[in-house]
Amino acid sequence: MGNLWIGPPGALYEIDRAAKSFERAADLGVTEFKALSGRITLTRTAPPVRRVKLSWDMLEPQTARVLDRLARRVDGGGNGVGPLVLIDPAAGNVLEPAQATGRGPAGASGLAQWFRVSATGAVTETTPGVFAFTAADATGQVAWRCVPWSGNFPAAAGLRVSFRAPTAFAALGTVSVGIDFKKADGTYLSSTSTTGPYVTATVPAGATHLTPTAKTGAAGAYSLAGACLTYGGDGAADDVPGDGLPKLAVTGYSDTPGRPLPYRNVGVDLVEVTGATG
Repeated sequence: MGNLWIGPPGALYEIDRAAKSFERAADLGVTEFKALSGRITLTRTAPPVRRVKLSWDMLEPQTARVLDRLARRVDGGGNGVGPLVLIDPAAGNVLEPAQATGRGPAGASGLAQWFRVSATGAVTETTPGVFAFTAADATGQVAWRCVPWSGNFPAAAGLRVSFRAPTAFAALGTVSVGIDFKKADGTYLSSTSTTGPYVTATVPAGATHLTPTAKTGAAGAYSLAGACLTYGGDGAADDVPGDGLPKLAVTGYSDTPGRPLPYRNVGVDLVEVTGATG
C-alpha cells in the first residue's frame, strides 16, 4: 500500500504519515420512511457520494501548511483551487466502478470511458450499457479515460502505478499493455510497456497525468470487464472492484497547535463533487 497524495491535478502533494483516523464511507443517499402500519419504505438517490474524513496528530509543519492552503483555497485566487484529487492508499482500483466491469451509460456517454489509440479497432456497445473492444487486426489498441476528470488520469512524479488488462484480453497469449505518461498540457512524455497483461512503473519526472493502454494482438471482439489501474504499489489484479478517482472538495477543516510546536493536529473532511469553485 502506498502513501496518500492530495491536491489539484498537476500539483499533487505526497503525505507519507499515516492518518490517525481515516473514514472513506460512501453516502448511499438512503432515506427510510416508516408507515403507521410499521412497514418501511426506502428512497435512494443515485449514485452514492463518497465522503472522506482524515485526521493526523503531530503533523510536520510543511505538510500541515499544504493542507491548510488547500482547505483555505489560498492558491486559487477568488475562484478557489477547484476540485481536488485524493489518491487513496486504500483504493485497489482507480477506474470507475462501472468502467472496471466494462459497463456504463448506454450510448455515447458509455463509449466515452475508453478510446481507440490505433488506426484500427473500435469500442463497441455489445448490449445496452455493456462494452467491448473490437480489434480489426493485431494492431488494435484501446486506452482508458479518467471519467470524472474527462481525460487523462492525474498522477505525480515518483508515484508507483500498475495496470492489468481486462480479463478477456489477459487470456490471450498475444496481449500487451502500457502506460503513457503526459505533461500538464496533455502532451506525450514517455511510455512504459510490456508483453503480457500486466505492467508496473514509477511516474517519471515532468509527468502529471497518465493513460493506461492495452493491445489484444489478435482480431476479434473482447469484453472490457476486469481491468484494474492501481496507484501506490504493484497490486493491479484481475477483477478488483473500481473505486474511481472522484473530484473532491474540502467541507470541514480543523487545525490545533500541537505540543510541542510547531507540530499541528489537523483534520480534513472532503466530499465528492461535480465541481468546486467560488
